[in-house]
Amino acid sequence: GASHPFAAHVPTDCSAASMSYLAGAADQSGEGAGMHSNESTEDRCSRHYTLLQRCPLLHGLPDLLRHVATHASERRLRDKDVLFLKHDPEDFIGLVLGGHLYTVLYGPDGRELIVNDIRPGEVIGETALIQPNRRETSAYASGAASVLILHRRHFAPLIADTEFLNRALALLCSRLREASGFVERVCLHRLESRLARHLLASLASEQPEGACATLPTNQSILAAMLNASRPKLNAQLQIWKREGLISCRNDRILINDLGRLRRKAELPAAPLSPR
Repeated sequence: GASHPFAAHVPTDCSAASMSYLAGAADQSGEGAGMHSNESTEDRCSRHYTLLQRCPLLHGLPDLLRHVATHASERRLRDKDVLFLKHDPEDFIGLVLGGHLYTVLYGPDGRELIVNDIRPGEVIGETALIQPNRRETSAYASGAASVLILHRRHFAPLIADTEFLNRALALLCSRLREASGFVERVCLHRLESRLARHLLASLASEQPEGACATLPTNQSILAAMLNASRPKLNAQLQIWKREGLISCRNDRILINDLGRLRRKAELPAAPLSPR
């Protein structure tokens, strides 16, 4: 059968030593994913309230923060654990407290395509708030993660709040724009362009010697994000390394020529600002 996108594939290339950003995959875990077995209900709600304040959907809405902190249940996920599967009923939303999750689609041959990367403070499965149906993707943890689960029976106070509802609709519009951009990238652009765009979007910092891009824990995950096979992805990375465009350093890729990478990304010209 097809390999899982989160299986620990450690390639021997780009080179094995320089692609050491893969080596620490098993050690990465979500913050705050430790167990709180002796925690009282009051302490648990207080902790959830504090963590939920970084969620844009709930920030500055103390009544709703208390509601979610009180009624949501915390679920601890290990690496590769399933949060939900495609076609499951949309009967809850998840608010990520720590770690992160991927939403994934599968082709008829079992090939995986990672659609989105959900990080702490973000919501997963948000369409359940507006028009619940069946899940359109599956969702898995990448490393240890902690998610607050709020079931549909507790949605009413959220939907009744105008500010929350406006934020939820804005989130759905944002996800729709992201989905449109994703379809354009993976269907209409060459792998070289897709990879360049991904690296530019993943820039973590600029230093005198170049810019550093943060990457997933292994090449199989990155390949699934770009709708590419891992051998083709690795070959492209090696070409750029030989050309001096990139350098692989520990868990990062150093971009040695940002201008050249931007040209390879074939980015459209910035649109004029609306008046």
